[in-house]
Amino acid sequence: MSRRSGTSIEAASIEAADPYVTHGAGRAVLVPAALAVLGAAWGLVVTGGLPAGGVATTAAGLGLAALVRGATSSRSARAWTGVLAAGAGAVWLPGVVSGSGVFALWPVLALCLAVRQFASARSLREVRLVLGLSVLVVLAAAGVSPVAALVGPLVVVWSAVLVGFAGAVPHRVGGAAQRVRTLRAVAAAGTAGVLLFLLVPAGGGASLAGGALGRATASGAEERASAAPRSGAAYAGGDLDLSSRGELPQTELVSVPADSPGWWRSAVLDTYDGRTWTGGPVASWSSGSSQWSAAGEDGATGPQRVDVVEPVSGDYPALLSAGAPGAVSSPGVDLRVVPSGAAAWLGPVGVPYTVTSSETPTLGSSVDSGSGAGAAPVEEERWLQLPSSLPQRVRDLGVRLAVGRGPVATARAVNEHLHASARYSLDAPVPAAGEDAVDAFLFEDRIGFCEHFASAEVVLLRSAGIPARLVTGFAGGTDAGGRRVFRGADAHAWVEVWVPGQGWTTSDPTAGAQLVAGDRPSWAARAWSWVQRTVTEVLASAVARTVLAVVLVGVAVGAWVLLRAGARRRRSRTGVADAVVVRRRGDGVSPSVLALLVAWERFDAALPPERRRGGAEGLSAWRARLLTPAGAGPLAARREELGAALAVVERACFARRVPSRAELEGAVATLERASSTVLAAARVAGSAGARG
Repeated sequence: MSRRSGTSIEAASIEAADPYVTHGAGRAVLVPAALAVLGAAWGLVVTGGLPAGGVATTAAGLGLAALVRGATSSRSARAWTGVLAAGAGAVWLPGVVSGSGVFALWPVLALCLAVRQFASARSLREVRLVLGLSVLVVLAAAGVSPVAALVGPLVVVWSAVLVGFAGAVPHRVGGAAQRVRTLRAVAAAGTAGVLLFLLVPAGGGASLAGGALGRATASGAEERASAAPRSGAAYAGGDLDLSSRGELPQTELVSVPADSPGWWRSAVLDTYDGRTWTGGPVASWSSGSSQWSAAGEDGATGPQRVDVVEPVSGDYPALLSAGAPGAVSSPGVDLRVVPSGAAAWLGPVGVPYTVTSSETPTLGSSVDSGSGAGAAPVEEERWLQLPSSLPQRVRDLGVRLAVGRGPVATARAVNEHLHASARYSLDAPVPAAGEDAVDAFLFEDRIGFCEHFASAEVVLLRSAGIPARLVTGFAGGTDAGGRRVFRGADAHAWVEVWVPGQGWTTSDPTAGAQLVAGDRPSWAARAWSWVQRTVTEVLASAVARTVLAVVLVGVAVGAWVLLRAGARRRRSRTGVADAVVVRRRGDGVSPSVLALLVAWERFDAALPPERRRGGAEGLSAWRARLLTPAGAGPLAARREELGAALAVVERACFARRVPSRAELEGAVATLERASSTVLAAARVAGSAGARG
């Protein structure tokens, strides 16, 4: 028999190594397994468990493994390829440990093991282990940080694992009909799962500790956290809710001189309640003959500058200043300044204005001890406020970072700590109701954006007794014709820390923060983010979920009706139906296979009872027991050909490919000769016994 005839290298290699291994791994299961591993790596990346390069190294490892699998049947070559591919993924381990701790190591190790197993898997059972490891890795990612971006990896892994397990069931080589049945089963399972998700009320029982979808509240009850829409109004002096999520629009709002400072302030927030920042005015305004003036703001000691701010649209009413505002005017316009929360709003909205500001120094600026600022701000208690509910571990961290340091060194130490322990993402997990947002950011999720980085720095500095405050406004912008245009997406939050002798000093902990994945979001990422927000909003409504379920059922029923109608039309036109049925029946009642099975049963019946196959005894085990040199008896001379015949029986029963007709007929002849030999020996033994 030519084992390579009509078979792939994969199947031939398995049979060459062990002719009785009949459940070899084929393309039908290896492709889904590779997709599942890639999806698992993607899941780790979007949740911060693995750098973005982890997907590339995983893909490279899988590709190398696939090439080696197709090129050689050497088991050792595949094993070493697996080790090499897994080692490529292991290069990220030191960074993972330093960034997230040693406990973040095991999902990456499981991913490396999956890559290694993919390279060396020979049987369906070994491929099923690859699928299981992929599920384990993506579940670990979901448990650590169930961000919305995990939806894509979960869909990939779920689909690939379903298809992989469907193909990993030992059976004959499937044709088009089998593939269609597999797709139907996957579609039906997916439809049922989505219907359950839509119709079953969400509870907290499935929430994972440390996840964002639900954590224990202060009262011990479990509540489901939801993200409030993120609004640019919060950066114009409104309350800043740390549970808000989503990207801000790209709408152009205002333009300022291109050579002006990088941070343009609109509001200063002083009070933190564990979830939301609020604030009141920091200076009083009075009108003069040609301008509005602000009373001297405590700690505003920087050099003054005058800038012209030109609103691009009428959507941004708050006064913007390149530091602490001192005066504002708009020639020819009856300008009004109206205090609004922590900001000052202008009326009418949308007219250009000239603002005089005291520049705020940054942490990198040299300290001017003669600038007039005192050792502490006038309203020191206001800038040291912390909620009584703030967890003690947050306070302890702030004190620990400040030991032996002054305000500037402490602010830098806080920034370094944040950069080392947290990553930037607009899709940060939402803290559960009753949970302190800063505590969740520092110790649970470690993922956030400017609001979270700035809030954490203010709270840590205040915990160390250093006055600090949260500032909102704009940073960055786009240069255009000597001006810098701020869009809604340029809204920003940063920190001002009190430095004795220098006053309020800018500190921006978000600058330099490591991104969770990728760089500035591409259009595809923004589109995906829009889809995620839309889905979140739709799923938040019970009515919308019910409507979606009804629509899904309608689509499924309609698709089923159309497919059935199409199949009937094809059968009526081509008469394929009868041919398919005949072929399907023929697969199970091949005359050659039946003849082999009958010959096998006769041979088994001819053997003495103690040598027959046991009820729970496998063919391989029985063959080994039957053909041992000591136990072969009258079959000793036929051991080799009988072993080959029983191997054909095993393949006829379990192998993906039915043995050829010549093999089947040869095995039948061998078994019949063996039966005759056994019966003849029994007759001889019986005659001798009668004579004795």
